[in-house]
Amino acid sequence: MRTWTVGAAVAVLVVIGLVGCGSSEGATGSTGSEGTTASAGDVATAGVDPSLTRDDVDCDAESLGEDGQTQFIDAYYVVDGTLGAVCFGDEDETMVKAWRSLATITPPDQLNDLALFAGFGTSGEDEDAGTTMAFVNVIDDEGTAFQMSVNLDAYDEDPEEAALTMAHEFSHVFTATANQLDRSPEAADDCTTYFNGEGCYLPDSLMAAWIAEFWSPEDLANVDPDKDVGIDDGADLCAADPSFLGPYAATTPEEDFAESFAAFVYRVKAQTPEAQAKIDWFAEQPGLAEFRDRAEAAGKGPLKGSFEGCGS
Repeated sequence: MRTWTVGAAVAVLVVIGLVGCGSSEGATGSTGSEGTTASAGDVATAGVDPSLTRDDVDCDAESLGEDGQTQFIDAYYVVDGTLGAVCFGDEDETMVKAWRSLATITPPDQLNDLALFAGFGTSGEDEDAGTTMAFVNVIDDEGTAFQMSVNLDAYDEDPEEAALTMAHEFSHVFTATANQLDRSPEAADDCTTYFNGEGCYLPDSLMAAWIAEFWSPEDLANVDPDKDVGIDDGADLCAADPSFLGPYAATTPEEDFAESFAAFVYRVKAQTPEAQAKIDWFAEQPGLAEFRDRAEAAGKGPLKGSFEGCGS
């Protein structure tokens, strides 16, 4: 989930595996009389094919996760990394715009883990808690299929924050796939890295490396993985540690990773050397520099961003 308030950008991302491993079973498409599935090349050149459908995921308001505050407006299938047919509601220009923003920066095979791309509106949000711009959730038990949801009311208000949001949220996908996070029933008991409430990060995962590099055992012990974090929950740690981009980044390792990754992709300059070191870390990780390179090649950034900075 990525949230924002006037004058402050905060984000919550969950990143999952770098190697595309999303399920494509039950996914079909058609061009003329014969069924086909979209290829990685199709993603690179188009990214959108309304003929593509899939029958392995449910696509109604309840399945999408509608509740008293979040009302889903529309949703699209994602098939082999391509935005496919509308499966809920009607076609929406903002959704296609958000998808193209994501597809511009993301290597085509990395989009395979997404199965649904949804648009929502909100009601009754607490102004002090900020506005949820987007969120990601897993839709199977193994971590092979994910849903990304975008706030259609907020997306067009600030194009720069919207771009950072898409990068932030997708990091929550590629760090939470089955080759990154163990969701087995035994995961909590046997975890030697960090249990985030959904599973245990594998020893060779990106998040395990991030935590080992940037999170002390004391700071990690203060994180409640079962708590829904708010934008101010990391205020104390932010004030004491200049390595964070803002208080939201200081709430959990995942949000710290996601905020720093978004800044990396769009070449946002940090306010402190400690925070810049986190941003620079991504350039050394296999498969991650390509996100930044694709953004730069498309003429996206450098962005200024609205990260508040941390440290006294």
